[in-house]
Amino acid sequence: MTVAEIIYEGLLGSLKQVWQIALIVVPLMVGMQILEDLQILHRVAVRLEKVVRYIGLSGRGAFPLVVGLVFGLAYGAGLIIHSARRGQLGKDELILIMTFLSINHAVFEDTLLFVAIGANGPLLLVIRFIISLAVTALLAGFFRWRRRELIAGDE
Repeated sequence: MTVAEIIYEGLLGSLKQVWQIALIVVPLMVGMQILEDLQILHRVAVRLEKVVRYIGLSGRGAFPLVVGLVFGLAYGAGLIIHSARRGQLGKDELILIMTFLSINHAVFEDTLLFVAIGANGPLLLVIRFIISLAVTALLAGFFRWRRRELIAGDE
């Protein structure tokens, strides 16, 4: 195989991969924009308020968490920073949200991209979700313990 053939094969393979990714990402982005415009994500966040309490978050932390899960870290981080500046989220809650999202973000996009290259999508989703819940819950437990210790130390 000549160098030109190797370059041609590499470019052709790369273009096929980029096309596969575009077929996944573009419809997802359109769908997510529709979800956002219809306020569906906000309604999902309201319903998740009771659930997120189990990982140490208040109801105010549910919306940034859902946005980060669906849209990914960049958009989610923007909303989280905005919520923090408005005083809606405390330091511990910010750390918990970012911990969860560091492990489990852009669930639809990432999963579909990994499925396109051969990964087991449902298994990937379940593992990421369980690990993110466990790590975040453990960290929330540490924060509760630390608060109790600080209060006990003041007495």
